[in-house]
Amino acid sequence: MADIFLSYSTRDTERVRPLVAALERQGWSVWWDRKVPPGMTWRQMIEQALQSTKCVLVVWSVESIQSRWVVEEAEEGHSMGIMLPCMIDKIVPPLGFRSIQAARLMEWQGDSSHPEFVALIESIQVRIGISIVEEPAAPVVIQPPSPKTVIKNPSQKPPENYIETLPGGVKLEMVAIPGGEFMMGSNTFEDLQPIHKVTLKPFYMGKYQVTQKQWEAVMGNNPSSSKGDDLPVETVSWDDAKEFCKKLSEKTGREYRLPSESEWEYAARAGSKGEYCFGDDKSLLPEYAWFDANSGGQTHPVGQKKPNAWGLYDVHGNVWEWCEDLWHDNYKGAPDDGSAWVMDGNYRILRGGSWSGDHDVARAVFRDGIGPDGRGGYLGFRVVSSVRPSSKKT
Repeated sequence: MADIFLSYSTRDTERVRPLVAALERQGWSVWWDRKVPPGMTWRQMIEQALQSTKCVLVVWSVESIQSRWVVEEAEEGHSMGIMLPCMIDKIVPPLGFRSIQAARLMEWQGDSSHPEFVALIESIQVRIGISIVEEPAAPVVIQPPSPKTVIKNPSQKPPENYIETLPGGVKLEMVAIPGGEFMMGSNTFEDLQPIHKVTLKPFYMGKYQVTQKQWEAVMGNNPSSSKGDDLPVETVSWDDAKEFCKKLSEKTGREYRLPSESEWEYAARAGSKGEYCFGDDKSLLPEYAWFDANSGGQTHPVGQKKPNAWGLYDVHGNVWEWCEDLWHDNYKGAPDDGSAWVMDGNYRILRGGSWSGDHDVARAVFRDGIGPDGRGGYLGFRVVSSVRPSSKKT
């Protein structure tokens, strides 16, 4: 079984060879030099390789977008939840793949530090699985200037990502989040203190903020102020989001819910040692988020920016995301097991910032709260589940 199934046009063989070499230097096996064994057809060989791989890496080029084989392989990888695209030419991908963010390798010359190549490697790591090594104990530091998130003693990762099919064939993609420990909070504001250790079990989180197409498939209406199938649903209250989770659970037979505040921060940071999913360098935020500096005063289709290391999109900006918890003025007495804090409060927690917020509120550590009946064109959410449906394939 190869780690990576490389889907490309044979006319691009020499162009993809450096990419194969770079992937193999990461220690991964790549299935790409295709020779049909005796007694097997080309299609049988392709299907067997696809079913046994962990990641389908599609190379879009002038040649490959015209290849029936490449498009079929991309469709199969996408249906399995393990497809990642990259582009070696400035082209428009085939219909159905245009909203999926692709690593842009048009200018890549084999440099392992190239930002787009690094982002691609991180995304492949998510699909194949990241080996997290526990760090040695560090000396005690009083009031560190910034939080350091280290995932330790990770419990077994859930099976793989899965796709839930909603009414009308609408897809809801769920990402497997590994269990582990992390240090939650920050010293920047009092309501983010004290920084404290939280231990979480594995769970699943929506790859994207819930879209208007998904909302309509479940609820039969669209309350959003800016309309668009792939735009995040907005102008939804906490109560509305809870009702969506209830109906989604009824339609699918699986329990879907809002994330706890600690689940949200843990998943958003994805092992980051800074206050964003990519660290502390706020100059990188435009690559990951729609916020006041680049949004043009509106929401944008989900998945257009870079994902975090665990494959979640738009954890910074676009729309605020409702969490299950009640607002508290600080973390004194907060649960340390990943559960929601639902005692002694009134307002409900919001996370992630929005298209109208600045770089500060977009931080993965930042928190806010409003009444559960609050609505606005900047309020949305994403869902989580605890158990992957056994009938679904990755």
